[in-house]
Amino acid sequence: MTVTINVKLVNSKFNQAYADKENEGEETEDNIKYLWEDEFEVQGDVSNFKVNNNTTYLLNGLYPNDDEFNFEIPDMTVLECTMTHGSKTLFPFSKKAISKTEKTETKNGMTFYVHLKSIREIINPMTGVYILKDDYPKELLELHSDEEE
Repeated sequence: MTVTINVKLVNSKFNQAYADKENEGEETEDNIKYLWEDEFEVQGDVSNFKVNNNTTYLLNGLYPNDDEFNFEIPDMTVLECTMTHGSKTLFPFSKKAISKTEKTETKNGMTFYVHLKSIREIINPMTGVYILKDDYPKELLELHSDEEE
């Protein structure tokens, strides 16, 4: 099956009552509902889709000097796509950042929607990974800020 993941950052300042009164329920230039949106299709044929709540995610990668790093990030919700050939693709979200999720069936599979709260900063180090800045490894934050200077 085809799986599409849609992630939206909900503007905490969006006022639905104002939108209803002034613009037939729709957002306006000064009353924006979503600050940004990511949407991506999982590459390959997904045989099983599962939501793992209250789990730990292992964030791993390479430092600029090619040394490996591994950090356990607790209190995560991880979307797990098992592919027909057996491999797994994971999409982790800090549980505290999620305001709501929704799944809709499509003709060829499904779309899974994740709405994130905008009240705390979210780090998005790579496609499909959304971790609260408070939960993100401090030494990786320092590395990231060094790269931006």
